[in-house]
Amino acid sequence: MKLSAIQMKVYSGDISANTSRMIQMVEKAAASGADLVVFPEMTDTGYDMQVILKTASTWNEGPVPCLRDAASRYKVRIMAGVSERVGADVFNAVVTIDTSGEIVGSYRKTHLITAEPMLEHHFLKAGDKLGLVEVAGRKLGVITCYEIRFPEIARSLALLGAELIVIPAAWPLVRLPHWQALLVARAIENQVFVAGVGRIGDDTGVPFAGTSMIIGPYGNVIASGTQIHEAIVSAELNFDDISLVRSQIKVYKDRRSDLYSM
Repeated sequence: MKLSAIQMKVYSGDISANTSRMIQMVEKAAASGADLVVFPEMTDTGYDMQVILKTASTWNEGPVPCLRDAASRYKVRIMAGVSERVGADVFNAVVTIDTSGEIVGSYRKTHLITAEPMLEHHFLKAGDKLGLVEVAGRKLGVITCYEIRFPEIARSLALLGAELIVIPAAWPLVRLPHWQALLVARAIENQVFVAGVGRIGDDTGVPFAGTSMIIGPYGNVIASGTQIHEAIVSAELNFDDISLVRSQIKVYKDRRSDLYSM
C-alpha cells in the first residue's frame, strides 16, 4: 500500500478554498500512485472553535461529497479530518472513502482536548466508539491529534487487528517534541505502522507543527515532512514487516493481561 499524507495549509473558515486544495492534492497524489490519501484534522474548517461551529457541514453537503467524487474519479481511497454537523451537534470527525466514492468509515474524536486555548469540550460533541475501518483488505485504526496521548486507544486498536494507525492532527508547534516522541512510541509499543498527518500555518495565533511522519512497526521513521512546507509525504507500506518485528520481539506473546485490564 502506498500511503500519501497531505501536509497542507488550511484557511480558517474558507471551506471552498480548503476543499479545492484538497481535491488538487488528491489528484496529485493519485497521479503518483497513492492507494490511500490522508488529510489532517479539520481540513475543511480550520481549527478555530467559533469558526468550526459556524461553518461545519453535514456530510450530505460541503467537502465530503466533493471528496467522494474525487475518490471515484481518481480511483483512490481518502481519509480526511473534517467537521460533521448532526442536528445541533458538531463533531471533530474523520471520513474514510473507498475508490467507488462510498463512505466506508466514520470516526468521531472521542477524547476532546480540555487545554487552553482549544477547549474542544466547550464546543464540540465527543464520539463514543473507537475508530476501526477496513481499507484495501487491511484493518486501519483512526485516532485524532490529542488522542495519541492515550496509549490505551492505540493498544485497543492494535488488539482489534489494526496494522496501521492513522492520526490526522492540528498539532501545535510549541509541542512538536511531544508529537514526534508519541508517534514513534505508539508504533514501537504496538508494532504497527503509524501515520501522523499534520497541517501547517496557524489559527488564532497558534502555529502548527507540520512534520507529518510515516513510521514503521520497529519505530523507524520512513518519511517525514518539515515544519513549514506543504508536501505530500509518501511511503510504501509492506505489512509483512509487522509479523517480522513481532517474531523477533514478542510483545504480544509476553503480555501479562492477568495484571491489567487490556
